[in-house]
Amino acid sequence: MELAKKFISEIDEKLEPKSEIDKELEKIKSSFNEEYKNWSPGKQSGSSSKHGNLSTDSSPTRNSSKKGRPKANRVETSSELPDHLIHGFINEKLFLKNFLLKQKESEEFKTRAIVGKYGVGKTTLCQDVFNDEDVKQVYFPRIWVSMYSKETKDPKINVVKRILRLLGVEDEMFEHIKTEAEEEKSIKYEAGEGGEETVKEKEELARLLYALHLHLIGKKYLIVLDDVWEDNEWDQRLDDEKQQEKSHLSCGFPKGFGGRVIMTSRDERLAKKIVGKEENLQRLFPRSDAESLWKIYIDAVPTKGDDAAATNAGDAAATNAGDAAATNAGDAAATNAGDAAATNAGDAVAPKVNPRYPGRYKQELMDKSCGIPLAARMLAKIEPVKVDEIGNIDRKQSF
Repeated sequence: MELAKKFISEIDEKLEPKSEIDKELEKIKSSFNEEYKNWSPGKQSGSSSKHGNLSTDSSPTRNSSKKGRPKANRVETSSELPDHLIHGFINEKLFLKNFLLKQKESEEFKTRAIVGKYGVGKTTLCQDVFNDEDVKQVYFPRIWVSMYSKETKDPKINVVKRILRLLGVEDEMFEHIKTEAEEEKSIKYEAGEGGEETVKEKEELARLLYALHLHLIGKKYLIVLDDVWEDNEWDQRLDDEKQQEKSHLSCGFPKGFGGRVIMTSRDERLAKKIVGKEENLQRLFPRSDAESLWKIYIDAVPTKGDDAAATNAGDAAATNAGDAAATNAGDAAATNAGDAAATNAGDAVAPKVNPRYPGRYKQELMDKSCGIPLAARMLAKIEPVKVDEIGNIDRKQSF
């Protein structure tokens, strides 16, 4: 048996060899974990998360699968802008704003999916646009939903409830809806129409979607669904106006009032299920601009004498991004948490980053990070290039 497993493993490796990007990111992850051990020996990692607010808010392409996928590489995100400057994304932001504002008088319901690798900046881009003043003036309510949740039962119901809470619905209403669904299940069971648990779930979901529809009808709403995975079970086309099944997700989003739904995902295949047409996809790619990547790196380099803040950043980044790099070697690190975590150094004085040969270092940064913004931020923590008091280059490891 062991011999057979080994043989199958060898065949898989030949059929699906790791790309150079995968190998490079494995090196980054290993280096990060080693450095993290030095930062906080014997300390247990803890995760941090931001919760919802009413702007409103709940609490970075691979195909995902439900089976055997660990949760370590997902974190709860919020609509709040990151604590650091956002570099790049000029064209991408214009493109997404154009989707929201070009025909702002249009009453057509539209969806858009932002897809790309882990750490490429999907969440950061959406946060930037979500908080744009022009967008705020056009859309209300604006609802941010982090699709990550520790609750694994009834994921669709869980997400719809979170949206409704942000719209002001109390838990008492959810209990009433649940009771009605159970009564409907009993009636159908007595009538011989089936009494499976799925009947109650469908009835409850249908009622929740109807409540969501009532709260959004007549409003020009904007909803962001951040980091959608298959196990969220949000795999139905949201702009389906002909859907008759009341438990279909599209029933929760009123059509004809100019509403918009933006989702982010690493899984392009899943995104297409939700937004439909190819034209509704917006792909984010690793940076090809070494200059913007260098600016991201400079912003993330910890200042001298700010060791405590750097340690805090290391803890959060290790929790929110380090483990994920091990699981998804082809994905860099999660923008949806890593960007903010890597800058827990706060409002410290800007570091002096001034290598002797900047062109060479910029290219080396590009090569090591593979153009992934969060990978660049991680590198700034573990391999900073700085100038000390006497003007000598302080260089950790090989970077």
